[in-house]
Amino acid sequence: MKKFFSALGAIALCFTLAACNTNKNPGGKPEENKPLTNFELVKKTADDLSIPNANEIRKNIYLPKSTKDEVIIVWTTSNAKAITPEGYVTRSETSDQAVTLTATLSYASTVERRSFEVNVKQIPSSTQAQVEESINDFVLYENNYVDRDILILPRTSDLNGVYIDWETSDSSIIDLDGNVYRTNEEQKVTLTGKFSKSDVTLEKKIEVTVGSTADDEPELITESDPRILNKIYVTNTEELLKACVIDDLKPGDAVILEDGKYDEITLYITDSGTFEHPIFLFAKNPGKVTITGESRIEVVADYVTVANLTFKEGYPTTDSGVVALNGNYCRFTNNHINNFEYATYDYKWVSLTGTHHSIDRNTFDGKSTGGSLLTVWRNDLSSQYHHIYKNVFKNFADAGGANGYETMRIGTSTYSQTDSHVLIEDNLFEKVSGEIEIISIKSGRTIVRGNTFKECVGLVTCRHGKNDLIENNVFLCGGVNDTGGIRMYDSGHIIRNNYIENANSSSNTRAGIVVHSGVNEAGTTTTMNLQWIPFNILIQNNTIVDSRQSILFCGKYTYPAKDVILDGNFIVSALWAAIRFDKVPENLKLSNNHIHATAYLDTTGVIKEIEVPKEANFSTDIPTLTPNASGIKLHETWGAKNLAVLSTGNAGASWLE
Repeated sequence: MKKFFSALGAIALCFTLAACNTNKNPGGKPEENKPLTNFELVKKTADDLSIPNANEIRKNIYLPKSTKDEVIIVWTTSNAKAITPEGYVTRSETSDQAVTLTATLSYASTVERRSFEVNVKQIPSSTQAQVEESINDFVLYENNYVDRDILILPRTSDLNGVYIDWETSDSSIIDLDGNVYRTNEEQKVTLTGKFSKSDVTLEKKIEVTVGSTADDEPELITESDPRILNKIYVTNTEELLKACVIDDLKPGDAVILEDGKYDEITLYITDSGTFEHPIFLFAKNPGKVTITGESRIEVVADYVTVANLTFKEGYPTTDSGVVALNGNYCRFTNNHINNFEYATYDYKWVSLTGTHHSIDRNTFDGKSTGGSLLTVWRNDLSSQYHHIYKNVFKNFADAGGANGYETMRIGTSTYSQTDSHVLIEDNLFEKVSGEIEIISIKSGRTIVRGNTFKECVGLVTCRHGKNDLIENNVFLCGGVNDTGGIRMYDSGHIIRNNYIENANSSSNTRAGIVVHSGVNEAGTTTTMNLQWIPFNILIQNNTIVDSRQSILFCGKYTYPAKDVILDGNFIVSALWAAIRFDKVPENLKLSNNHIHATAYLDTTGVIKEIEVPKEANFSTDIPTLTPNASGIKLHETWGAKNLAVLSTGNAGASWLE
């Protein structure tokens, strides 16, 4: 059984806003069950607002704009240079800053105001104090309990631009690449972070519990699932609506759809299951149940599993998509969404709020309208811990350069300087070409690993947020125009053991790997939705083959990247140069690379001349590479290793080819 559960909204510096119960008070007296008046609702909402640690603000804070009861909240600030009305915090180097934040709450014609006195702490004047502050602020993982096979060991702290190196007490449990080796029993390991800035280094030891594999869910959902306690069979739309909406579902209940077409379905599931006994909604025979027409399934509950359904010949009811998971620990598995859209509406297909959802073994095919296909919403500063794996995403039509056509978006700029811990792995992306960002990462500590990208016009993009991990991915670009691999802003990212073949672009934003420039200096803050400078970046053991621009540095913006490490990479380009510089990164370190190309420097970049460093191991001799059984050209010694090329045989809905 799970040992720890997410504490929603319990992150330091978040606002706490208690939910208003306006409808019922179980067990109370009849007069206590009356709905609140407008005045009572607004007053209660205002009274429930608070700011934890108001006297010691060091990071961005959460300022809610509305509540589920549709109370609107507008914020003003007495000192926007210290805290903006959006909650963005800028600290002074010389003194603390007192700020008055005022919330104006309104519902219909009722208005209430509340003011809060807060203190934005000065940036510590000594390096020692800055490192100590970063250590005190640092959180490795929720409750230091890890129940997945990978953990990011961050390279950069959230405060003060402090760098972090790691040691482990037992690499057979968690190694220094963050791989977690789980067994059928819990294990404990101590990780030591060495926090450094200038000449100061301090340590923090963290004891981590690694969860067992015994609690892992079954791959496919069937009638024989032992967690099911009660089976409710439905044969038509009316029976389905009655079972899911009118009747009360209990833990262990399974609503099982018999074969057929279910038209115009709007399900709003509010009953929760448990870890031992989720609530289920699934087709008895995978692929034999079709949801059509204007339809939507929204779950506002915990431990609910939706499985084995086909969505086609219809479109979503609302902007948030055909499926919205708004509780915690829900699962959407083994489903097929096919061309489910209305041509004039920019609707998403899947929206996730809450925490710890699983999106697995689904096939998403044929999106052409705007709105990211799968969106992870981050509505406050808390982490999500979603797991998105073994899905197929294909045939997302090219939007011709328009924004908002991401195949997947993780977070928003507003909360990008906090961590999501979303894991995206073992998915197949084929001909998804909506826009430049195939996966748009706007959060910290997001993991993208083991995925295959085939002929996708775009790149995996670390757009905002720190310490993302992009590893073990295969990019087969096929020479399609404007294809690429990975691009990044902000700090601490690890780009490791990826294979990129035949990326084709001459743009200053696209290449096999792009390390951008930024609008701020390293370690400082700027406006949340701008381009934060990349620094302390590790690009290690990647293979880039036959690409028009293999690596592009510092396109477009003012400040060059800083402290970028190129280590153990293998680049082969028989037709083009290897590296383009629009600016030269500050303190670029090269080691153990093997670069074979027509030239080291791509002179289409801003930098036309550069001395080739010995550490580049550059040669114009082009080695002959033979494709392996998976069709990719790996060197036996250099660059990426042990990669899998995914197909629809090992990803997507079980009944589809």
